[in-house]
Amino acid sequence: MSSPVSAPVLIRPLTGTDSHAVAWAYRHLGERSRHQRFLGAKPACDLERLSDVDHWHHEALIAFSPHPRKPIGVAEYVRLERFDRAELAVAVVDEWQRRGVGKALLGALRARAMAAGVRQFTAFTLRGNRGAMRLAGELGQLEVTGAADGVARLLLVL
Repeated sequence: MSSPVSAPVLIRPLTGTDSHAVAWAYRHLGERSRHQRFLGAKPACDLERLSDVDHWHHEALIAFSPHPRKPIGVAEYVRLERFDRAELAVAVVDEWQRRGVGKALLGALRARAMAAGVRQFTAFTLRGNRGAMRLAGELGQLEVTGAADGVARLLLVL
């Protein structure tokens, strides 16, 4: 069970000027977190793709810690071919995990997705990532729609 965020966390839409903040946050993911987020040994996030948001088909939010402000998490969705479905991804730096940051990011992202007509999220996670599965289940009705090579495909009805 995650404990609530103890101090105000700033969550705002990601902009094209946030590439350094996102890079800093991804550099502060531990090896295990990086493996769980990218389902393998990906060295870093794709900053160019992530910063190319239109806040409709591709939305991304960034979370900052209380003073001194530093980036602590990113959540995004990318709309799929089916207009009401989007792929979801989230990453929270290690020292802020299990403190409610992921839940806060996903709550804000869910609200934006619903306003944009997204009614379902798909996501991929390692089958053993209980935290991700629990967090996904808090967003809506969760269904595991497939699994291969230790990776589960999730469908979340919002």
